[in-house]
Amino acid sequence: VFGTVLLGRMNAGAGAERIPGPFMNTLPVRMDVADTDVVGAVRAMQAQLAGLLVHEHAPLALAQAASDVPTSVPLFTALFNYRHSGRVRSDEPQSGATRPGGVAGMRVLLGEDRTNYPLAVSVDDLGVGFGLTTGVVAPGDPELVCELLQTAVEGLVTALEEAPRTPLRAVEVLAPSGRERVLAEWNDTDRVVSEETVVALFERQVARDPGAVAVVWGDESLSYGELDERASRLAGVLRGRGVGLESVVGVLLERSVDLVVALLGVWKAGGAYVPLDPSYPAERVGWVVGDAGPVCVVTVSGLVGLVSGVVSVPVVCLDDPGVVVELAGVDPGVDLGVGLGVGGLGGVAAYVMYTSGSLGVPKGVVVCQRDVVGLVVDGCWGEVVGRRVLGWAPFAFDASVFELWVTLVGGGVVVLAPVGEVDGGVLRSLVGGGGLDRVHVTAGLLRVLVEEDAGCFGGVGEVLTGGDVVPSWVVSGLLGAVPGVVVRHLYGPTEVTLCATQWVVGGVGSGSVPGVLPIGRPLENTRVYVLDGGLELVPPGVVGELYVAGMGLARGYHQRPGLTAERFVACPFGEPGGRMYRTGDLARWTADGQLVFVGRADDQVKVRGFRVEPGEVEAVLAAHPGVGQAVVVAREDGPGDKRLVAYVVPNTGEITAADLRTYVGARLPEFMVPSAVVVLDELPLSVNGKVDRAALPAPEYSYGAGRGPATVAEELVCQVFGEVLGV
Repeated sequence: VFGTVLLGRMNAGAGAERIPGPFMNTLPVRMDVADTDVVGAVRAMQAQLAGLLVHEHAPLALAQAASDVPTSVPLFTALFNYRHSGRVRSDEPQSGATRPGGVAGMRVLLGEDRTNYPLAVSVDDLGVGFGLTTGVVAPGDPELVCELLQTAVEGLVTALEEAPRTPLRAVEVLAPSGRERVLAEWNDTDRVVSEETVVALFERQVARDPGAVAVVWGDESLSYGELDERASRLAGVLRGRGVGLESVVGVLLERSVDLVVALLGVWKAGGAYVPLDPSYPAERVGWVVGDAGPVCVVTVSGLVGLVSGVVSVPVVCLDDPGVVVELAGVDPGVDLGVGLGVGGLGGVAAYVMYTSGSLGVPKGVVVCQRDVVGLVVDGCWGEVVGRRVLGWAPFAFDASVFELWVTLVGGGVVVLAPVGEVDGGVLRSLVGGGGLDRVHVTAGLLRVLVEEDAGCFGGVGEVLTGGDVVPSWVVSGLLGAVPGVVVRHLYGPTEVTLCATQWVVGGVGSGSVPGVLPIGRPLENTRVYVLDGGLELVPPGVVGELYVAGMGLARGYHQRPGLTAERFVACPFGEPGGRMYRTGDLARWTADGQLVFVGRADDQVKVRGFRVEPGEVEAVLAAHPGVGQAVVVAREDGPGDKRLVAYVVPNTGEITAADLRTYVGARLPEFMVPSAVVVLDELPLSVNGKVDRAALPAPEYSYGAGRGPATVAEELVCQVFGEVLGV
């Protein structure tokens, strides 16, 4: 949809061209470019403009009222004006003579084009040629717009002359040089990576310095040699339980040294681990176990109750006396015959990590060894040997892949946080006591920590963040509080092995932080494309859907071939047989080749760094016998404070918000439980019968028990706190 300028004198009668005064009007034009050819598009536009002349005096406000677009949203933000005036462009010689097409006896003394729209394009038909003028609000590039228009017009004219049935979407908009830039130059990331496994790379590090510290957890620590030995012993036990190549092994453990041993032991046995977070409800753990189909589960006696009665496969309790004896009896130097310590097995599954699913159930992402290897050997991480990295991310969250395996393969030290949430106080104690060099925190937690005390990162050399939109002021505040710190902004869903792109700021002589943080450029052996609905490249500055290709792409979704085929599609830009992942994220290129995240193409949201499909939460709510309808949205009623809110319509009888939150909490992880539940008599609908999400009322969050202010002073203090907190 764009706006077009109407003269306003076409239906005004004879002599209308000599009547002084502004008659011009602007009205919207809508064109469907999806399924039409070039000649059909030209004829359709001609017919639409001819029909629009009947309404050339209709006010734009009337057009807005007749649409389903809210009055707060403009009908269009781009204006196109085709002028038959015969005007001479401003760069041509001027004279006092009347211009061709002008009015006899009148001459133009001064002219200046102005517009209220961020993008305005004017075409002057000079009779012997065309003049093109663009007005673009920064950061738009008017020269780029002119270049794109020229390329498109040339392609359109050629198609009309030579092949009028050419699909309109096939007309090139990018010039060959621009296409080469976004396709190859900004994706020049090739690097040779051997077909090895993470186990092989880790064992090589063990051989270099077996006595170096690998993992620290409180007062407990393991050297590289000790970690390798313990993992090898566990691998021998797992082999005896039937674990081999491509076997799935459930791991149900809290953050601890045992957890790191278990994950590495599964790999040494040839298997792929499935994280089972002990904080999840038993129903959720049981569902994941049932879907993943593990050959055994590794846990401890204090957690075995979560899988008792759920699995019919062997359970290996690491603290069971019999298992302890069995582990001691395994010779860690014996070759298990799996072969993960040598090359050629990069395609073997490494882990199956479950994320929220839009169809009401979670989906398991299968990531292979070569994908993890591509991440850990990427040159962006620099020197890792001896660097102390905080390990706090839940191991069911892919940030743990960076914290553990980038660090251990590179010769660093993983400093495990204590069990529980990590806040500013815990982080400060870990930085001071553990001498951390690198810390990864989600976008939401980073905002909270910087607000509370940005100085808690003092001494940290590098802070990594991502998982959601990172406000610019947060990064600026961190850089100001901790001079010299480097901030690495990562982007990537679980399906691309943690991250596909990154943007770095900070360090010595760092530049300013832009108003919107870019997500940067692709990692090594990764390619990113911003495409339109027809899988065609879009120009820099234009929003499209982001696709990721190259190393790091997951194998697909566990036992979900249909969904795998839908999201992992054929790549038209690489070698035959190549794939790319459709992220569902909207992005655009900047003029200098940086990606900027814009939003989502669907309803998926990020809450505290975790990916949430509202449809999965809605499905659980709808299963409650007292709920007739349910809608779940992510609201940001305060800056940076994104929360899930559920709106329900009762089926019969009385239901309370507290009961529904308890019901959901027994079935879904804590981060998927709505912060508030609003019970409505009916859901608001738009004119086309869909749920009007913008009309859903703001919820009242529960902040716990307390008394009201008893004095004027207390009332004033409460008012101040309320204004600051936005409650």
